Amino acid sequence: MKFTFKKNSKNSPESVKYKERFPMGRFNEAIFLLQHKCAQWLEQKTAHLSAKSWIVILFCFVVFTVGGNIYLIVDGLNENSNKIERSIISRPTNTVAFDTKSTTLNTSLSKTQIERMARFQMYMDSLGRSPTGKLVQDSILRSRPGLLDSLVIVENYYRS
Repeated sequence: MKFTFKKNSKNSPESVKYKERFPMGRFNEAIFLLQHKCAQWLEQKTAHLSAKSWIVILFCFVVFTVGGNIYLIVDGLNENSNKIERSIISRPTNTVAFDTKSTTLNTSLSKTQIERMARFQMYMDSLGRSPTGKLVQDSILRSRPGLLDSLVIVENYYRS
């Protein structure tokens, strides 16, 4: 007689899911076991305390906590407590005046230097068209951020 039900093979979906969850499940079991052991240890250490002892411990905890909070509140509202000092922001005396109108570049670029800048911009644009060139372009831009912006600013300055 032929069996109508499939045997549980090693590749069944249930076993695959269990294998995927296995490390995490073992980790969760280990954490649960550790928590259980800690709880048992704490229970053994405090098993001899009576209900009256627990009330005294709770009362002491509440008194110290409330007392500490009241101290912090009163100290914060007290005029003589250590405050964060505010100082007025002032301009340093040794600053150099920067006047945009009087600042001009006295250097001039030759025609060959301007052409070199234009050729470099065209080269950078052409690099972006191919996948290998894009890698080269990205590495240049990563190592020299703001290079293209500087070229545009210099070119616009000398064209005007």
